[in-house]
Amino acid sequence: MVLLHFFATWCEPCVREIASLQRLGATSRDRPLKVVAIDVAEVDLRVRAFFEKQPVDFPVLLDRDRAVTKAWRVSALPSTYVLAPDLTPRLFIAGDLDWSRPDVLATIEALYPAAVSRAESVTVPTIRNPREETTP
Repeated sequence: MVLLHFFATWCEPCVREIASLQRLGATSRDRPLKVVAIDVAEVDLRVRAFFEKQPVDFPVLLDRDRAVTKAWRVSALPSTYVLAPDLTPRLFIAGDLDWSRPDVLATIEALYPAAVSRAESVTVPTIRNPREETTP
Protein backbone atom coordinates (compact mmCIF):
# COMPACT_ATOMS: atom_id res chain seq x y z
CA MET A 1 0.00 0.00 0.00
CA VAL A 2 1.05 3.57 -0.57
CA LEU A 3 0.19 6.56 1.59
CA LEU A 4 0.32 9.61 -0.70
CA HIS A 5 0.55 12.81 1.33
CA PHE A 6 0.16 16.31 -0.19
CA PHE A 7 1.65 19.12 1.90
CA ALA A 8 3.58 22.42 1.95
CA THR A 9 6.26 23.55 4.38
CA TRP A 10 4.45 26.86 5.06
CA CYS A 11 1.36 24.94 6.24
CA GLU A 12 1.54 24.54 10.03
CA PRO A 13 -0.83 21.52 10.20
CA CYS A 14 1.25 19.93 7.43
CA VAL A 15 4.42 20.33 9.48
CA ARG A 16 2.84 18.55 12.47
CA GLU A 17 1.56 15.78 10.22
CA ILE A 18 4.98 15.17 8.62
CA ALA A 19 6.30 14.23 12.07
CA SER A 20 3.29 11.98 12.64
CA LEU A 21 3.84 10.27 9.27
CA GLN A 22 7.50 9.72 10.13
CA ARG A 23 6.41 7.90 13.32
CA LEU A 24 3.84 5.87 11.35
CA GLY A 25 6.51 4.83 8.87
CA ALA A 26 8.85 3.81 11.67
CA THR A 27 6.21 1.70 13.43
CA SER A 28 5.01 0.16 10.14
CA ARG A 29 8.38 -1.02 8.82
CA ASP A 30 7.27 -4.66 8.90
CA ARG A 31 3.97 -3.87 7.14
CA PRO A 32 3.36 -3.36 3.40
CA LEU A 33 2.95 0.42 3.71
CA LYS A 34 5.10 3.03 1.98
CA VAL A 35 4.77 6.75 2.67
CA VAL A 36 5.37 9.22 -0.17
CA ALA A 37 5.09 12.95 0.45
CA ILE A 38 4.39 15.46 -2.32
CA ASP A 39 5.31 19.07 -1.70
CA VAL A 40 2.96 21.41 -3.52
CA ALA A 41 4.29 24.42 -5.47
CA GLU A 42 7.36 25.35 -3.45
CA VAL A 43 10.91 26.01 -4.53
CA ASP A 44 13.41 23.21 -4.09
CA LEU A 45 15.67 25.19 -1.74
CA ARG A 46 12.88 25.84 0.75
CA VAL A 47 11.83 22.18 0.81
CA ARG A 48 15.43 20.99 1.12
CA ALA A 49 16.05 23.39 4.04
CA PHE A 50 12.89 22.19 5.79
CA PHE A 51 13.90 18.52 5.58
CA GLU A 52 17.45 19.25 6.70
CA LYS A 53 15.92 20.44 9.98
CA GLN A 54 13.25 17.72 10.09
CA PRO A 55 14.57 14.64 8.26
CA VAL A 56 12.26 11.80 7.22
CA ASP A 57 12.81 8.25 6.00
CA PHE A 58 10.29 8.43 3.15
CA PRO A 59 10.60 10.00 -0.30
CA VAL A 60 9.56 13.62 -0.79
CA LEU A 61 8.60 14.60 -4.33
CA LEU A 62 8.18 18.13 -5.67
CA ASP A 63 5.05 19.15 -7.56
CA ARG A 64 6.40 22.48 -8.74
CA ASP A 65 3.57 23.30 -11.15
CA ARG A 66 0.75 21.61 -9.18
CA ALA A 67 0.05 19.20 -12.06
CA VAL A 68 0.04 16.16 -9.74
CA THR A 69 -2.02 17.98 -7.13
CA LYS A 70 -4.60 18.93 -9.75
CA ALA A 71 -4.65 15.41 -11.21
CA TRP A 72 -5.49 14.02 -7.75
CA ARG A 73 -8.07 16.80 -7.26
CA VAL A 74 -6.47 17.99 -4.05
CA SER A 75 -8.03 21.28 -3.01
CA ALA A 76 -6.69 21.73 0.53
CA LEU A 77 -3.48 21.00 2.39
CA PRO A 78 -2.70 18.69 3.93
CA SER A 79 -4.54 15.93 2.06
CA THR A 80 -3.73 12.23 2.05
CA TYR A 81 -4.73 9.20 0.00
CA VAL A 82 -4.06 5.62 1.01
CA LEU A 83 -3.76 3.44 -2.08
CA ALA A 84 -4.26 -0.30 -2.36
CA PRO A 85 -1.47 -2.40 -3.92
CA ASP A 86 -3.16 -1.94 -7.32
CA LEU A 87 -2.95 1.84 -6.66
CA THR A 88 -6.69 2.40 -6.34
CA PRO A 89 -7.65 4.88 -3.60
CA ARG A 90 -8.90 3.14 -0.46
CA LEU A 91 -8.91 6.04 2.01
CA PHE A 92 -8.95 9.85 1.77
CA ILE A 93 -8.14 12.29 4.55
CA ALA A 94 -8.69 16.04 4.13
CA GLY A 95 -6.82 18.00 6.78
CA ASP A 96 -4.18 16.97 9.27
CA LEU A 97 -4.38 13.77 11.22
CA ASP A 98 -2.58 12.13 14.12
CA TRP A 99 -1.48 8.87 12.49
CA SER A 100 -0.98 7.24 15.91
CA ARG A 101 -4.68 7.42 16.85
CA PRO A 102 -6.06 3.93 17.55
CA ASP A 103 -9.00 4.39 15.15
CA VAL A 104 -6.65 5.52 12.38
CA LEU A 105 -4.29 2.59 12.95
CA ALA A 106 -7.25 0.18 12.95
CA THR A 107 -8.50 1.65 9.67
CA ILE A 108 -5.05 1.31 8.09
CA GLU A 109 -4.74 -2.25 9.41
CA ALA A 110 -8.06 -3.17 7.79
CA LEU A 111 -6.73 -1.95 4.43
CA TYR A 112 -3.67 -4.22 4.30
CA PRO A 113 -3.81 -6.72 1.41
CA ALA A 114 -4.79 -9.75 3.55
CA ALA A 115 -7.67 -7.78 5.03
CA VAL A 116 -8.67 -6.33 1.66
CA SER A 117 -8.95 -9.76 0.10
CA ARG A 118 -11.60 -10.57 2.70
CA ALA A 119 -13.61 -7.42 1.94
CA GLU A 120 -16.73 -7.81 -0.14
CA SER A 121 -16.80 -4.31 -1.59
CA VAL A 122 -14.32 -1.50 -2.00
CA THR A 123 -15.27 1.93 -0.71
CA VAL A 124 -13.15 4.99 -0.06
CA PRO A 125 -13.84 5.94 3.55
CA THR A 126 -12.98 9.32 4.97
CA ILE A 127 -11.59 9.72 8.47
CA ARG A 128 -13.11 12.66 10.30
CA ASN A 129 -10.74 15.37 11.43
CA PRO A 130 -11.64 16.20 15.06
CA ARG A 131 -10.43 19.79 14.58
CA GLU A 132 -13.26 20.33 12.09
CA GLU A 133 -15.97 19.17 14.48
CA THR A 134 -18.00 21.82 16.22
CA THR A 135 -19.60 21.51 19.61
CA PRO A 136 -23.17 22.70 20.15
